[in-house]
Amino acid sequence: MKFIPVKERENSCNITGSTLILPAISIGNVPQLAVDLLITTLNLQRIGFLEDENVIPVVGVNEHLSRGITVAIEVYQSDDNKWTIIQQRAPVIKKKWNIFAENLLAFIKQFQFSKVILLSSADATRRIDVQLTSLPLRILTTPSFPNDLFERATNLGLKTLEKTSNDDYVLKQDNDLPKIPGGGISKFLFHKSQQENIPLIMIIFFTIEGDNTQDAFLLANYTNSLLNLIPQQEIPITKLWKTPASWNYLFGNPYQQELYQ
Repeated sequence: MKFIPVKERENSCNITGSTLILPAISIGNVPQLAVDLLITTLNLQRIGFLEDENVIPVVGVNEHLSRGITVAIEVYQSDDNKWTIIQQRAPVIKKKWNIFAENLLAFIKQFQFSKVILLSSADATRRIDVQLTSLPLRILTTPSFPNDLFERATNLGLKTLEKTSNDDYVLKQDNDLPKIPGGGISKFLFHKSQQENIPLIMIIFFTIEGDNTQDAFLLANYTNSLLNLIPQQEIPITKLWKTPASWNYLFGNPYQQELYQ
């Protein structure tokens, strides 16, 4: 995996030591949609791309810029260099996910991010009883993740993902970490981050396939509450988030006819 800065920002971007927020390609695409909200609302600038041969190449119109294109993995950053956000718009090639996760981990180590926020999702139909009567979110944190942020997450009502004796949820070779059905590389990346002493929190949203925009709003809300990206006292929560133009063509909306002319 190679980080390629855009030409106009190659002398000004500095991602080393910043906080990294990234989505896992997982069920319902809730993490990607939440990242869409963060990028658009914070008006983040694209500073580069991540090139990895294990990701399906994709190209499209860039809605954030007056010209240019969108590619598979893009890197955005706040003006103060405090927040770095990755948006991944294409899946990993089949049977290459573990190699991609290892490459992503090497990228994280190379730039020594102060902490990593991994947004993920899991199949809501696979929840156990205790998960049906609380928030549809859970967290997992590595031992090196800051205690103050872990306590803040707990105060927000975010519970640690439960372990279960059900063999369908537990893989013994992964230190009894709960399985995350539909979570893509989430569990593998978390396990490797534990081994490498990377300060990481994974925020997991229980969801199903369909129109998941409301799920994305909720995941973005809790991510914001944890990190204080946007001071909520300044903006009513109902008006907090700006949606990107690409959402006009999400599930359930009319397709863009120009694509077929």
